[in-house]
Order: sequence, then structure tokens, then C-alpha cells
Amino acid sequence: MFANPSVEQISAEALRELQLTRLQKQLRWAGEKCSHYRESFAEAGVSAKEVQELDALQNFPLLPRGGLQGKNAFDFLTMPLSSLLRISYMHSGQDEDNVFVHFATNGDIAHHVEQMTRSLVACGLHNAALVGILGDGADSRLMDIHYASEFIGAAVTMLGQDKKKWPQMLDFVTPETLIGTPKRLAELDDILQQKGSGLSELPLARIICLHASVPSSSLVTSVNDLAPAKVYHMLALPFLGTAAPFLPCEPSKFIFHLQEDYTMAEIIDPATKKPSAGSGELVLTSLAAEAMPVIRLCTGLMVEPAAGPCSCGRTHSRFRLLVG
Repeated sequence: MFANPSVEQISAEALRELQLTRLQKQLRWAGEKCSHYRESFAEAGVSAKEVQELDALQNFPLLPRGGLQGKNAFDFLTMPLSSLLRISYMHSGQDEDNVFVHFATNGDIAHHVEQMTRSLVACGLHNAALVGILGDGADSRLMDIHYASEFIGAAVTMLGQDKKKWPQMLDFVTPETLIGTPKRLAELDDILQQKGSGLSELPLARIICLHASVPSSSLVTSVNDLAPAKVYHMLALPFLGTAAPFLPCEPSKFIFHLQEDYTMAEIIDPATKKPSAGSGELVLTSLAAEAMPVIRLCTGLMVEPAAGPCSCGRTHSRFRLLVG
């Protein structure tokens, strides 16, 4: 199933044209409006005016892994607070004390929800589905999932963060789609087992597991084994403020399409920082971000291209995440 076939099955030539137009605009916006990029572009002697092809992006400075986390969030903000619609505070990875601040405009949220709609449809979500989300609206990533689910037409219940209430809430309304982090899914399974059942006893069609950082292979296996339902693994990196743009289409695997109309990818050798034709570190550049663009951000994610056309029919590039 497709949420937007014209984009999800876009031709390579049309995608390159769209990316170049958006990249030129994004670099101009970041260089003019964002203090960090204005200074780093000037220091590197590069300008958006020079970008006439996609490969020219490689001339722009890399933003090291943790570069967003280690600096004042306002250094990456492009507009006054009065122009924003959402300010989110999210935990970075597994560190509960390491909080990342993300800013978003109305346009940013619309783009996130559009991409999340595509991802959820790729996971099989439909207008007759009942979705349970382990968490609440304090997390911007979950808000995008909530809005996208409702846009599809699915009924959504936010189960909150109080795990003691989860069994009672699930008794009242039992979802067929469950969404949460590995930690919360495991906590729910433990609580249900204490009451004599477990996630395996719920009539689940699918589980969507959100990872804020690279999981271990053992963690992926443990999540896959929680229930007989299809398990889709989705990256929800804090510095993007959303679980978009990573679109999973294969259950149980850590392979994703990158929604390249909104985000451009490079793979570099982590040692030399030069382009890599095979495996390497994933570097991301936003193509339509308004409040908080990211330009050549080193994600710390080790990936390799998934060659060949995808059986789902989507034409955007696929990557396999190399988990430990």
C-alpha cells in the first residue's frame, strides 16, 4: 500500500531535480538564517550560490556526531520563537539525563506527519486499525505518529507513561497495532506476564518499535520474539525531532527506505570522511526544514546500501542498518 504513490515511486531523474531545487533553497536558508551554518559556511569558504549539482554538497562542512547536542540549540534556530509551533525536549538515546531540544514550525510538523503517514501505511496501518501508543504527547515523535495515524483514519489511544495503568487500559480497549520503544514494550510484556499473560496473548497484527539509537542485535531479536505479530523497526532519532524520514517496509529487519524528497543521504568512511561506495557512516541533510535545518550531520549510524529494487515498489534508496 502507498500513501502517496507519485512520490514514493518517483523516478530517479525527477527525484534528483526535486532534491537539487530543495537543496539550493535549504542551503540558502541555513546560511542566511542560522548562526552556526553562517559561520561554518564562511569558514569553509562555501556558499549556496555555488551549488549547481547534488555532489557539490560534499564541499560543505560536516556537522560532527553530537554537534547538535553539544551546542546551544538556539545556534541552529532560524527564526524567532513567535514563529514556532512546537518546542520539544527529548532524551538522547538511552541517557535519560541527556536532553535534546528541537524546534518546529507548522510547516515542519506538516512535513513530518506526511512522511510518517507514508511509513505507517508501509507497515500496513489502515483506516480500520486501532492503535495503542506507549507514551504521550510530551514526545514530538509520538505526536507525529498520533497525527499520522488519525490522518490515515485509524483510532488512536495514547497509553501514557504510567506503566501500572497499561493493563487496565488495554483491557478496556485492546489495540491491534502497538507502538513504543523497546524499553516500554518490554515493560508492558513484564507487567502482563505478572498477571498471567503477555504481549503474545494480545490480538496484535503489528508492533512498531521506535529506536532512539542503534540497538544491539540481541535487542532486535528480543523485540521480534515478544509476540507473533509483525514487528517493524523504526529509527526515531532525537536530533530530527521525528521518526521520519526512515520508512520500514520489511518486518523483523533493520532495513529502511530514506524518504529522499525531504532528506538527502551520504555514506562516508568514518575514518577519512570521504564518500564510501559501500558501508559507512550515514550523513543526513534536510531538504525542507524550516526551524532547525541539519546540513551534513554525521549520525553515527553505520549502514550499507540495500541493492536492487525493493519488492514493496518504492523507489527511494534503501539502507541496511549495521547493528552490533
